[in-house]
Amino acid sequence: MIVDWIYNHPTGLWGSILVCGTTVLACLGLALFHPFVDVRVRRAHNDLAGFSIAIISVVYAVLLAFIAVATWESFSSAETIVQAEAGYIGNLYRDTKGFPDQIGERMRRIQAEWPMQKEGEVPESGWKSLYKLHRQLVNFEPQTRREAIIDAEFLRVLNELYKAREARLTAAAGHIPVVIWWIIAIGGALTTAFTYLFGFESFRLHLTMTGAVAASLSLVVVLIVALDWPFRGEVSVSPDAYVDVEHGWKARDGE
Repeated sequence: MIVDWIYNHPTGLWGSILVCGTTVLACLGLALFHPFVDVRVRRAHNDLAGFSIAIISVVYAVLLAFIAVATWESFSSAETIVQAEAGYIGNLYRDTKGFPDQIGERMRRIQAEWPMQKEGEVPESGWKSLYKLHRQLVNFEPQTRREAIIDAEFLRVLNELYKAREARLTAAAGHIPVVIWWIIAIGGALTTAFTYLFGFESFRLHLTMTGAVAASLSLVVVLIVALDWPFRGEVSVSPDAYVDVEHGWKARDGE
């Protein structure tokens, strides 16, 4: 599947293929179109062609910019969610120090999952650990006021962890719908094709302009593709926040 191939290879590789491929196709299309419409006819209508392409390119640029900003915000939101979830896990671990050893040790077995997200799948196994943790908390009967306070705080943080995890899984499953990709492709093709209507005295200069338009549009598409799945590919949210929390556990336990 093309999506799996893209996110399993470096961004520089598939990005270069996409940019170079669209540029070559755009230039090839101009080369095929050029003999059919006389340059003098096109040159006589440069003003009208410029007005038309200005309208089309502005509409398409706004659409492309909107999609790029939306994907970037989703990516940034996923990073924030991961930081929050890791923080809640760290808080839970520290709070279990206030429980009796037997209860606290069972609670500290929670682990974060990640590899499945790198494959574009939504992990579900982690819910079992949280549900087990929840049952242990509900069945625990505080014997002192101190344990009762810790128990209430633990339940609050656990509920926040539920929300953070649900948000992360939603971010892992969400991406741009196929219909939007069709709009991006068709809009880019139309914008590039309208450059064919200009009449240049130098065909090489015309090829250069057409190739530059196609390359710049495809570069934005590369950005959108790279950020579309926040947990997949070379440009993705890393599990460093969880690793830092785990290192903090080990350092604390070693004291």
